[in-house]
Amino acid sequence: MTDDLAAEGTGFQLAETSGVNPSVFTKPEKKSYTSWTPERLQLLKDMWSRGDSPPAIAEALGVTVKAVYEIRSKYRLPVRKITPGRPSRLANRVRSRPRIKRVAFETSRLMEFCTRRELENQTAHQIDDWGCVLVKELIDNSLDASEEAEIAPVINISVISNRKIGTTYVIEDNGPGIPAATVAGIIDYTTRTSSREAYVSPTRGAQGNALKTILPMGYVLQSEAGAPLESKTLIEARGVAHTIRFSVDRIRMEPMIEHHKASSDIRVGTRITVLWPHYLLDDEDESLIELVSNFAWVNPHLGIHMSWNGVERVNYTASNPAWTKWLPSNPTCPHWYDYQRFERYMAAHIARRPKKGRAQFTVREFLSEFRGLTSTIKQKAILEEFAASHMPLAEFFGTSKRVNTKRIGKLLESMKRHTKKVPAQQIGVIGEDHFLKLFMADGGDPETFQYRRKFNVIDGVPRVMEFAFGVHAAGLKRTDDLAVPGRRLINAVNWSAAIGNPFRSLGRLGEGAESLLTDLRAYRDDPIIAVLHYACPRAAYLDRGKSAIALD
Repeated sequence: MTDDLAAEGTGFQLAETSGVNPSVFTKPEKKSYTSWTPERLQLLKDMWSRGDSPPAIAEALGVTVKAVYEIRSKYRLPVRKITPGRPSRLANRVRSRPRIKRVAFETSRLMEFCTRRELENQTAHQIDDWGCVLVKELIDNSLDASEEAEIAPVINISVISNRKIGTTYVIEDNGPGIPAATVAGIIDYTTRTSSREAYVSPTRGAQGNALKTILPMGYVLQSEAGAPLESKTLIEARGVAHTIRFSVDRIRMEPMIEHHKASSDIRVGTRITVLWPHYLLDDEDESLIELVSNFAWVNPHLGIHMSWNGVERVNYTASNPAWTKWLPSNPTCPHWYDYQRFERYMAAHIARRPKKGRAQFTVREFLSEFRGLTSTIKQKAILEEFAASHMPLAEFFGTSKRVNTKRIGKLLESMKRHTKKVPAQQIGVIGEDHFLKLFMADGGDPETFQYRRKFNVIDGVPRVMEFAFGVHAAGLKRTDDLAVPGRRLINAVNWSAAIGNPFRSLGRLGEGAESLLTDLRAYRDDPIIAVLHYACPRAAYLDRGKSAIALD
């Protein structure tokens, strides 16, 4: 038999072993073979080498699976590699383990507002700073609303901190009052509601997400504290009290917002009440108190007051109630827009009209929105360039899938040719007198006070930088009995006090404001007062929380 296999060129040795009867490998019900003929051995070799499974080989040869493995071992057939399509023993063992079939679960995208991580990303501030975020955003809204109505703003803030009921914030202003339609837009988390977002103007905010982040904050804070998972916000304005309860459907994983209306005695201005769990603010938050007072430094027309558990902590009256700056209601200048912002502004007007049930907005009406283009003579000259005297703005724009970018770009260029650039001084200057008054009120030594300002216009966009600096009077006396205050920095962008330092990169060298003060040997513990304010229609915020800004 060995000679026969060698003649066939099988390439493996079939050594005879005494005491082994090949017939023991044969199934009884199959045809009995008394010997392993060259044909059977060749079939074994072929099936084994091409990767057939042991059960298939056993079936073809009429033997058991166990016999196939014993034959392979006895006659020293080569060990096979795992080939594609032939499962390994490990794979067989894995298949035998318990398995589940994964399905796709749906979670509402609105849940992004209901987590600590997402709100920290939206606001650009950690959870411990959310008290400052809440108050800052509501002060910004109050200032903008009052200015738009040409009212000298007066804002009252009350904080009540109690271990049993939590911390209650009450912010009240003398503005025109939030309309009911605006409240309805705030609680619609499928859209971003803002009267600032599409405009290019030197106004506060302009991000469009402030109140939408404030409403769920209480829910997230309560979930962190292990309290009942529901937050409550009360907005009172124009004789209506809007009670908004924010919670989450824990099965469907989507926000649940309840909105109830009732009568209110607040008919002038707006009062917003927010309740948060106690664990965040057991004691007075000095950073929040300082933030509130910082708003007075950069708004000469503002009267602002704050109490904590009934104790007055901030009390500033307006140094100049008649002070003005570029108002939110002032037309914007074409030179402040680049193409991308201009297209966004045009598209926002087009999208708004069908939703509000209004007639189509024309190109002529769109032009009249801009500073310097209210004259019918200038409007006619521009419209004739594009043969768009009576053309709807939507037709001029193009379609949602194919925007006429070339024509839109040429329109912006034409509008800039027919209008003048706005001098930097016109967007608003706080002024040396106001800074000096507050500097002295906070204990600064007038002999050390310095004030600098710089105006420039780059690519048609005006910029105003104001800087005030001085030493606290207590720091000059240097007596052991007198507590010397440390350094105080007041940073603000577009008349909105910043939380922390937004000026982390000044100019091309990338140095921040604090680094420059250190270079001037004005260290953290030194008793100085420094104010840095930057105003620009196109403030380049680096995040949605307006925590950092890029200056060129």
